[in-house]
Amino acid sequence: MLLQNRRPNLPDWIRTILSEKFGIRDPRTGVIKKKPRATIRVCSGFLALLAGISALCAENSIPVMVHQNFSSDPGWDNCQNRVVGTGMPRRMQDFGWSLSSHAASADTPGEIGGHVANSRIQAYYAMPLGRPLTFNDRISVSGQFALTELGKRGVSCFGLFNSSRHTWRVFSSMAFRLWEEENYAQVMFDWMSADWRGRGQETAVLIAPDGARHTFQFDYDPDVRPDCTRLDPLLAKHLTSETGNGRPIELQGESFILQRAHSDEPELTAEGLHRRLVAAREEGLAEYFHRHGQHRWWKTPHPEKNHGRLRFQLDQEEPYIMWFDEEIRSSLAEFDRFGLFNICRYGTGQTVYFSNLTLNGQPIDFSQDPHWMGHNNRCSLVEPDFHSMNNFGWSQTNWAGDAPGEMGGLIWRLEPDDPGFAYYADDAGALTIEDPIEFSGRICFVDGMTDASMFFGYFNHEEFMHLHEEGGKSAGFPHPSMMGITLNDATAIGYYFAPMLCSADRTVVGDSGRFRFLPDRKPCSFSFRYDPHANHGAGRVSYEIDGNTGSFDLTSEQRNAGACFDRFGLATVRQGGNSVEIYFDDLNYLVRRDTEAHRTFHPQVLIERPYPVESAGRLH
Repeated sequence: MLLQNRRPNLPDWIRTILSEKFGIRDPRTGVIKKKPRATIRVCSGFLALLAGISALCAENSIPVMVHQNFSSDPGWDNCQNRVVGTGMPRRMQDFGWSLSSHAASADTPGEIGGHVANSRIQAYYAMPLGRPLTFNDRISVSGQFALTELGKRGVSCFGLFNSSRHTWRVFSSMAFRLWEEENYAQVMFDWMSADWRGRGQETAVLIAPDGARHTFQFDYDPDVRPDCTRLDPLLAKHLTSETGNGRPIELQGESFILQRAHSDEPELTAEGLHRRLVAAREEGLAEYFHRHGQHRWWKTPHPEKNHGRLRFQLDQEEPYIMWFDEEIRSSLAEFDRFGLFNICRYGTGQTVYFSNLTLNGQPIDFSQDPHWMGHNNRCSLVEPDFHSMNNFGWSQTNWAGDAPGEMGGLIWRLEPDDPGFAYYADDAGALTIEDPIEFSGRICFVDGMTDASMFFGYFNHEEFMHLHEEGGKSAGFPHPSMMGITLNDATAIGYYFAPMLCSADRTVVGDSGRFRFLPDRKPCSFSFRYDPHANHGAGRVSYEIDGNTGSFDLTSEQRNAGACFDRFGLATVRQGGNSVEIYFDDLNYLVRRDTEAHRTFHPQVLIERPYPVESAGRLH
């Protein structure tokens, strides 16, 4: 379908002359650069010549809607999108039941455990649960463990999980993890629903890999609710309402709270304040966060909405109390396995053993083989990829459309200064913020890890290809002149479909967080339409995803800043994080194209990169 050409598509050298002399749109941004009338002196012959050139350009280069069903390789432009690892390590998984006594006593040998390796390939040794447990069930787990070896970034997880997915922030789970941090294992507790709402608690407990035995217990009560009338008046006055670990430590730090509290209770000790803070947390009226030695506290927002409490204790340490908020408490979760499992994360591994286990009060006998279910737990497999190893583009797969052939794959959110940024995109010609731009198609979100995202839509090739310095002004995302869809993750929410537009001056407008979009592997339709005439001429974007609709308006300042796009497709986001697997098919999109020009076919290029051994799988 051809669209009416609203203005001639002049060559850049002509646009530059006109912009400098007479005040037409800048070819980079589409912004009019006006000159005083007194400077405009031009002969009618030159105008006639330009008119002739304009007519010729308009005839051959016009806005056109393109349909692409990917039934064959379209030969789109590409950059670093297909990476092949060399020297990939062989991961050894060697854990399960054994008649040994690392965590068990020598008098009563028998335990589960062994070497657990981080891997993209799932591995576990666990008790199958015929009736899966959920957030509506009371859950009690206890036991002891011994950590005997800890590799760089080595991780293991123990608890309840769902065997159908393998991620790093574990889908549909309630478990604790031992996570290497400067040669010690930091203990963290996580839970996540089946719709990817995640919560967790970093403890201040560090475990040395010395084989010492440690006890643990966690108990979940789905029915308990806070008593909102019991907040200590001193804490009500001096605890901040500003939540999250990104706030100033002076507001949330325990020592700073003590300083403020001394204005009312000069004799209050640090120990006394801590006991009162812990009591408030127990009641669901205060929240606690620990990271890098900082102990932060704040008032629980809307404690009346909390429903369900989890208590986790290691050895004789102070218990950690975690409350379930309304959103995750009402979410679906199904735990069909109980036991030891690995994590989908770059790194090496660790050796750990568990014994004296109980589940909901029932002791588990490891004096003989319990015949639990093992999956890849005694094997050696070559690791398929590493962190930032992009693998997307055209493929003969069939996730999103009705027939084989689509574009997509595994795409990583990279660090701002990572030179491995990538794209797979069609040459869209020269489009600006003055053009009525639209695209639509089919999408299927197959898999995603926490802290990941991707971009799909229009962007400027030159701006995208800039190298960034860490912390530099130009670092991060989005880049100047981008228009399309981002798929973003927030741990507490899951993924959301976030349309956006970033002008040439990097001013961003969008509609993030309205519609959650989850990796449920169900294909659906989507559309994105930009109308430059709407919103009193400032411009408006309207969009649809699986029947849900929304819109957002540009500001007049953003419209004046302009934007110029020359690529349409899939691109990496440079903010640091993890990966998603996503596919697109049956696309319709606007380009400005010379209908008679020969189209260049770009073969997909495989880029070889060696496995980053020293950083245990993280390339940059």
